[in-house]
Amino acid sequence: MKARIVALEILNEGISNFFIPRNAWKKTSNLTKQDRAFVRRLVYGTLRYYFEIDKIIDTFLKDAKKTPKDLKNILRMGTYELIEMKIPSYAVVNEYTSIARPKFKGLVNAVLRKISEISDKTHFESGLPPWLYDKLKKDLGDIFPIFLEKNEFHEIYLRAVNKSRDEIIQDLTKQNIESYPTHFSPWGIKCTEGIDLDGFEQFENGDFTFQDESSQLVGIVVDPKGEEKILDAFGGVGTKTTHLVQINPQAVVTYNDINRSKISIAMDNFKRMRIFPSKMINTDIINSTLDEKFDKILVDAPCTALGTIGKHPDLLLRLTEKDITEKAQMQLKTLENLWEHLSDGGEIIYSVCTVTKEETDGVISKFIQNHDEAICVDPFEGKMNFDFEKLGVQLLKWIDGFYISKIVKGDKR
Repeated sequence: MKARIVALEILNEGISNFFIPRNAWKKTSNLTKQDRAFVRRLVYGTLRYYFEIDKIIDTFLKDAKKTPKDLKNILRMGTYELIEMKIPSYAVVNEYTSIARPKFKGLVNAVLRKISEISDKTHFESGLPPWLYDKLKKDLGDIFPIFLEKNEFHEIYLRAVNKSRDEIIQDLTKQNIESYPTHFSPWGIKCTEGIDLDGFEQFENGDFTFQDESSQLVGIVVDPKGEEKILDAFGGVGTKTTHLVQINPQAVVTYNDINRSKISIAMDNFKRMRIFPSKMINTDIINSTLDEKFDKILVDAPCTALGTIGKHPDLLLRLTEKDITEKAQMQLKTLENLWEHLSDGGEIIYSVCTVTKEETDGVISKFIQNHDEAICVDPFEGKMNFDFEKLGVQLLKWIDGFYISKIVKGDKR
């Protein structure tokens, strides 16, 4: 029962805020390894199929809109266990009836019993809101089923930093954590279980950091050389910034972010990994003018993050059609502004962890049309067998929903 109570606390927080903060998972710290994995699957799965679960529950409630939030979340989790996890009905019904407030125990018992009766012949579909399902099916075409499959669950990925990848895997093995090297990134480690590692000594020592394999490939594309001046325009918590410095400590890397809370977290990460950028700035990169030019600019732009649904299913609760349009406009405006701060012959590397046409090829296509001197090249220079179709590479078929484009400032006339 304790695991389900913890899961309910995390789900209540996630749905109330339309976001699950990372520290919410610390509530699982006193649970067993098996229960931690159970809680993670239960919370993520309930959010992943939130809209479909509500359709089922609402058919058994007299007035779904007036149902208290905590009660609705109990029914949501119970429904997910019955239909998707196939947990025996007696266990689900009894457990959630016990968790419910006294005056709602009868209702929980009755509703979950009714759902258990249809659970064998009921299954979830995509979990996406109808408008998003239709849009992505059109945008992705033949690879839409891959998108749905890969967003069912998301393993944890690490990047080796101050120890070799093999040494870190050996350390994890000693602690009974299954992990193995990633295929494309030479620094990447994949952990098959949803386990929090940020309390581990190896993490605190800066031996590794958290970073998806697709995100690690951005560093390969930027490919810092010599003493190149490189701007990480949206540095965030500093993950990609530290990777660039790790690849080539001689590069002059400038970190930027407008969000002071992210800057604070980035500083903690720099100290933990003992890797620091050459310079830090706090600038509105979309609207401001910079006082220098760069050889390379990394634009890891804010996006709808649809390639991360597997680990952030809560985003489905807050995403709207308008968000996609606004993000694409902002991304294009960012490229236009930063182009003026790129040296001749320099490169902009544009990356987004999403799959919509507007935010990927759509942004790059519009930008190229506006600049005769902009040339798109294969981000991976043919070194990896990814599909490059004139504008960029969508990694969905190989890793995650993640897009990378490289634009060279030259003269194609």
